[in-house]
Amino acid sequence: MKRVAKVIGFVGGAIAVIWAMRDRFISVATSREPEPPAFRSAIPSPPVTEIEGIGPVIFGILQKSGITTFRQLADADVKKIQQMLHNAGITGIADPATWPMQAEFAAAGEWQQLDKLQEELKGGRVVREKV
Repeated sequence: MKRVAKVIGFVGGAIAVIWAMRDRFISVATSREPEPPAFRSAIPSPPVTEIEGIGPVIFGILQKSGITTFRQLADADVKKIQQMLHNAGITGIADPATWPMQAEFAAAGEWQQLDKLQEELKGGRVVREKV
C-alpha cells in the first residue's frame, strides 16, 4: 500500500510540474501564427533627384541637411541651399536657383509643368539662347 501511495504521489507531482510548465512546452511545440500581411502604404514619391541639377552627391548633401522631399525643397531658401553646397565644397558646379520652383511643381504633382520647365534647363540652370 505504501508503494502505491508513493507511486501515486510521484505521478501526481510529475503531473503538477508538467501542468505548471505547460506554457513552455506548448509554445515550443506549436508553431507561431504567421504575421498578417502588411498593407502597402501609398506609392512612394519619386526621389528629389528628379529635379534637374540634383544628382546623387547633391542629394546626399541635401539629405544630411534634412531635405528629402519635394515639399521640403520647395520651401527651402535658395541662399540656404547655396550655403549648404558651399559648406560641402561644391561651388560653381551647381546652381540651385530653379530647384525650389521645380520642386514646387513636383510636390503639387504637376509633372507636365515640371517637364516643360526642365526642357528649358541644362543642369538646373536656365539656358539662354545666343542670338
